[in-house]
Amino acid sequence: MDGEKRAGFKETIKIAFTTTSAHDIGIMYIVIGIVSLITGSLYAALIRDQLTLNNLGAEEYYNAVSLHGIFMIFFMVMPISTGFANYLIPRMIGAKDLYWPKVNALSFWILVPAVTMSIIAPLFGPINTGWYMYAPLSTDLQVNGGFGVTLIEVALMIAGVSSTLTGINFIMTILRLRKVPFFKMSLFTWSFFATAILLMVALPPLTAGLAMAFLERMWNLPFFNAALGGNPLLWQNVFWFFGHPEVYILVLPAMGLVGEILPRAVGRQIYGYKALALSSMAIAFLSVLGVWMHHMFTALDSDVVREIAAATTMAIAIPSGVKVVNWTITFYGGKVKFSALTIGMIGFISLFLVGGITGVFFPLIPVDLAFNGTYLVVGHFHYMVFAILVGLLSGLVYYFPYFTGKWFDHELARTSMFMIVVGAFVVATGMSIDGVLGMPRRYAVVPSPIYQPFQNLVTVGGVVEGIGALLLFGTLIYAWLRGPLVRTMDPWNSEQLIGIPDFVIRPIALPLSFGKEMDGSIPEHRHGSFFPSVFGLLLCFPPLGFMLMLAGIVTPGILMVLTFIGVGMAWLYNDYFRQLRPVSGFGNMGLGKVLSSSPPSTAEASLGGVDNPVTQQTGLEISRKAKTPVLFFIIAEIFLFGSFIGGYIYDINETPTVATLPRLAVDWYPLPLIMTVILLSSSIPAHLAYHNFMKGRMRAFKYFGVLTAVMGFSFLMGQLYEFTHIVKFSPQYDVYTAFFFTIVSLHAFHVIMGLVIWAITLLRTRITIPFQLSTASSFYWHFVDAVWVIVFTMFYLQLPIYHP
Repeated sequence: MDGEKRAGFKETIKIAFTTTSAHDIGIMYIVIGIVSLITGSLYAALIRDQLTLNNLGAEEYYNAVSLHGIFMIFFMVMPISTGFANYLIPRMIGAKDLYWPKVNALSFWILVPAVTMSIIAPLFGPINTGWYMYAPLSTDLQVNGGFGVTLIEVALMIAGVSSTLTGINFIMTILRLRKVPFFKMSLFTWSFFATAILLMVALPPLTAGLAMAFLERMWNLPFFNAALGGNPLLWQNVFWFFGHPEVYILVLPAMGLVGEILPRAVGRQIYGYKALALSSMAIAFLSVLGVWMHHMFTALDSDVVREIAAATTMAIAIPSGVKVVNWTITFYGGKVKFSALTIGMIGFISLFLVGGITGVFFPLIPVDLAFNGTYLVVGHFHYMVFAILVGLLSGLVYYFPYFTGKWFDHELARTSMFMIVVGAFVVATGMSIDGVLGMPRRYAVVPSPIYQPFQNLVTVGGVVEGIGALLLFGTLIYAWLRGPLVRTMDPWNSEQLIGIPDFVIRPIALPLSFGKEMDGSIPEHRHGSFFPSVFGLLLCFPPLGFMLMLAGIVTPGILMVLTFIGVGMAWLYNDYFRQLRPVSGFGNMGLGKVLSSSPPSTAEASLGGVDNPVTQQTGLEISRKAKTPVLFFIIAEIFLFGSFIGGYIYDINETPTVATLPRLAVDWYPLPLIMTVILLSSSIPAHLAYHNFMKGRMRAFKYFGVLTAVMGFSFLMGQLYEFTHIVKFSPQYDVYTAFFFTIVSLHAFHVIMGLVIWAITLLRTRITIPFQLSTASSFYWHFVDAVWVIVFTMFYLQLPIYHP
């Protein structure tokens, strides 16, 4: 028996490290989210211990405050939401997997070291920054010395890469692999579609801001140092440009779960389906406008900017209000039962509604100026995040019979959900009352006895909520081990109650558990590759390696970077070259017929998704369709570069000390101008290469591709000469030099990425037809060239449109 258990455990571990099934990956996301929920809850207990009993020191308290927020926001809500998306959306739209299964596996495994580094970070130095990690707190080594904050920055950077890849993957999955029309999609799919768009545009700015903070901590680049022309408010702008869309990244999936669970809990179809679906897209659109600046009313000195932020904040309440109205109307005419699901739905709507009402105060500029620094902000935020928590836990309860094939004790589930909702209300209400009374946030001690009773009330509410959560998880774990079997493929009688099944891919056997096919029938096909998991686990090596090198620990740092590159090259060879046989006729001029008629090879087709929608299409269609994912990656890159370029423009135009600094001493002639002509001219052969590829002229494609790569390499060599022989200033000199080195180096890195894509594309022409890579290499190269136009005119020509 022990041997069987051991063999089963080994098989489970093997599945975990090799699977590319969205079904399995979704379960793993939920597990890592629950681990983070436990960790964040422990930090919450430390916060309550200090504010109730005053048992901690200031450093320990601020560590707890910072890490509680980081774990709950980045590593609990986002992974659990993504887990539900992986588990549910393919089933809901009729897809067998996500568009890029291996990228999906990679995205999950990137998150594992991020969570691990965040857990161990306090062992390497204090993290007294808050979850928002404001500069100069996060960059001043005298306040936050050691590697603690740096590890958190690295963790959040790689988590941002994971989320960006996830967002693009889900956008492509919903656009390309769905078997249902848009207005027949589930509301959860609509909500996560909007979430995926926000992941694509909001996470790159956070990554950019974290990179700037990392470089200031480790290499003294003065992005936020006002004495050298930097500006601490730059961090606030970059962070909250991410941070307010992040609120909707958190809440939209929970709203989607409510859209699925509420009609089934009350026994009638959802009211206002189209309004609920489109309101999710409206929220995504409005959240990236000027909403983020309402977090900065106390830091802005422009009334016009404040008024714009206030107006957009009020506008975004409209689609949220549409949702609340439609959810409430859905209760009418339904059969409301006192069940765990009904309590969860009422709890979510109530918490979200009260959180929204308290949030109405903050777009009002005079009111915000009075309350911004008080506990009312904390109370408002906790109403919202507790609504999200209740929504996610309701989803866990609803889909539990599918996860496990077992039923749970409904009485215990009802009791625990009731305790969670009541405890959440008590916690957030106590915080809000203290805020109205004027208690400042971010204090390590309660500053006046008048606030203490309500802090004690918050602690009582936290205890009730914690007991409820423990009871709920205990109930579900016991049911998983000992619960009665589910006897039907539709556990909640969804199709009978509202005429709509839970899934388009209907289960033929339960449980829909780890290692099964989408329909739960048989063990799934094993992809058998460890590369996505190993590469994801090692993605932390480059930033950690640079951290060690900048700290003077050079050899281990270099080894970490080289290890990552080596594993990446091994994965590239394994998936793109080793398993393919050369195709006869390549290199000849008569490839037009092949391009226009033959299906792609298996490896090439797999890039188009597990459903292989491209295998019945012509080669030209394959290449044209590849423009869409390339466009989405370019959009993410635009927001990344835009954050650095916008940060430079903000610092030099908004920081008073910049006027005392000398202008950037960099020549545009002759070498930079020659390099610019070479790089921009390389877009001509890149375009001609793609044009000839689409015409089937493979030899011309290769000639022009090689010419593009040679010109790009020449540009890099010219930059290397410039930085080693011509540029005489250091990156640390002032804000001009810091941004110059950072943005030019970032662009050079993207040139290298473009050359790597061209190299892979050209090498693959020897063994297959690179339908999608031909599009990716050409269009990405045009993007890299376009970015250089801005870099050259901003730093070398120093045109007045960028400078005061």
